[in-house]
Amino acid sequence: MEDYREPVGLEGRFQYHIECRAGDIAPVVIVPGDQGRVDKIVAGLSETRKIAENRGLITYTGKYKDYPVSVTSTGMGGPSASIVYEELINVGARVLIRIGSVAGLQEHVNEGDIVVPYGCVRDDGASNYYVPANFPAVPSPDVYSSLTTSARERGREIVTGINWTHSCFYKRDPEYFQSWSRRRIVSLEMEASALFVISYLRNVKAGFIGICYANRYKQSAGTKVDLSVKNPRRDVIENSVKEAIEITLTAIKKMYDEDLV
Repeated sequence: MEDYREPVGLEGRFQYHIECRAGDIAPVVIVPGDQGRVDKIVAGLSETRKIAENRGLITYTGKYKDYPVSVTSTGMGGPSASIVYEELINVGARVLIRIGSVAGLQEHVNEGDIVVPYGCVRDDGASNYYVPANFPAVPSPDVYSSLTTSARERGREIVTGINWTHSCFYKRDPEYFQSWSRRRIVSLEMEASALFVISYLRNVKAGFIGICYANRYKQSAGTKVDLSVKNPRRDVIENSVKEAIEITLTAIKKMYDEDLV
């Protein structure tokens, strides 16, 4: 029987997938899925240095307002991301914040909206190997509060609610999406619930901020699902990605200032 109060045995050692060791990363790590988002986040840091790049898992460490921050990409889906979360914790991460893309599941969640969920439906393909089905997936209150407060102080409206972390991007059945929409789930993506569960089990803090790229509620309203996503580099998305990064960095500073790291 696993006991998550006990060390895993790999703490501080060179990590097989992310190729980092103790001292390489900051206590706070931003964990985007998309490798292409790493450079956008790093642009907001100073004194950055590239630590490693292996299997598409890229790590930089730098500073924001003199506070240490790292960035590590996780790849797509709960199984890939869970490896990264575990290994980052092994080498000293105390706070993990995912910046990622979501699709809206309510009519009012529009492209370019920013979503900060306070819980997830666990359908990520990884967390079920850690805990039973009735175990919750929720962000750390400190991280959730810091993200939402940061957004509010910037005058940015956000969507909050329960997110669905799922495992099948190209599912063709409209009911796959509509069934969760009827239950007022606000968005879907592929990594957050794994982040919340693993972080809780490993006694570190975690949160998630997402940018809406499409509305799957509208796209699945007919007899067939429109699985397309418009150009992800269009202005409405790029502007919201930039703002989500700024909200996150401000939240990280807030957590450092309040001794929450």
